[in-house]
Amino acid sequence: MKIAFTWDYEMFFGHKSGTVNACMIEPTNRLLNISQRYNSKFTFFVDAGMLVKGANTESFKGEVNRIKKQIHEWDSQGHETALHIHPHWEDAKWENKWEFNLSRYKLSDFDSEEINSIFERYHRELQMCAAQKIVSYRAGGWCIQPFTDIKDSMEHNQMKIESSVFPGGKNTSSPYFYDFTKVPKKDYWRFSDDVCMEDENGAFVQLPIASQIYHPLFFWKLFILGRLMPSQHKPIGNGFPAKGGGSKWDFLSKKNLLCVSADGYFVTQIERAIRKATERGDEHLVIIGHPKACTEFSLNYLDQLLNRISKKHEIVCLKDMEK
Repeated sequence: MKIAFTWDYEMFFGHKSGTVNACMIEPTNRLLNISQRYNSKFTFFVDAGMLVKGANTESFKGEVNRIKKQIHEWDSQGHETALHIHPHWEDAKWENKWEFNLSRYKLSDFDSEEINSIFERYHRELQMCAAQKIVSYRAGGWCIQPFTDIKDSMEHNQMKIESSVFPGGKNTSSPYFYDFTKVPKKDYWRFSDDVCMEDENGAFVQLPIASQIYHPLFFWKLFILGRLMPSQHKPIGNGFPAKGGGSKWDFLSKKNLLCVSADGYFVTQIERAIRKATERGDEHLVIIGHPKACTEFSLNYLDQLLNRISKKHEIVCLKDMEK
């Protein structure tokens, strides 16, 4: 089976964005070191709005240059650079720190002309950082619907792989909107106008992020370990997430369907997902992660995990999964 570890390379969007070094540079350097030990390739979905906005913000230009240097480094090592769009960067302001207005969090909050402009500018800025052609896209906050809003932009920029969907996922609370409750029961499909509807002759490929059920006991373990061993389980990233991801009590009291993730303690559940995918006869498994959400525990666990699974499975870039 081909397994893709995909990393959303970005800052936090709550009241504290965190620093570029802690959220991106430091944890990504450690991820690259781990990948080299097992000849594994990763896909990095770069939040390109940060590059565009940052390049026009005098106090942030130095950080943008550090980011571009790291992109060039992983590109030269054969990892994939992919486009990730959080369009609320259009409304972000620098006031000795980033101030975010999430009222226009997803592309569907903009009109068609604005969407085309955002996609074109963000894609162009990111492509200038990488020698390899950018062909893969992931929407910020999984908010890919309606896909028709960006279809023309995807075609114009010759992008053909989409990976925002996680089967069964749904969130319609502001500022999010996505509904993946009715998708093909497949690990790969082609589509045209709707990411949730298969079209064998479609121009685009959907490589969905794997999803699975997490029981309350998992979250009790997660929160207890975080209290008992914060040095091991505290995220390396030093910011705060935007609101809207569910309350702590929701996770501690009931089952939740979520992405298969390499973030923090979630990394311990990846082998369960691999076993189930193998039993189903799947050929692809896409895992999501965020450098900012890596912990000392998760990085050490990932190192051991890749040592085990790379002997049985191929750890590849997302673009290497296209048929």
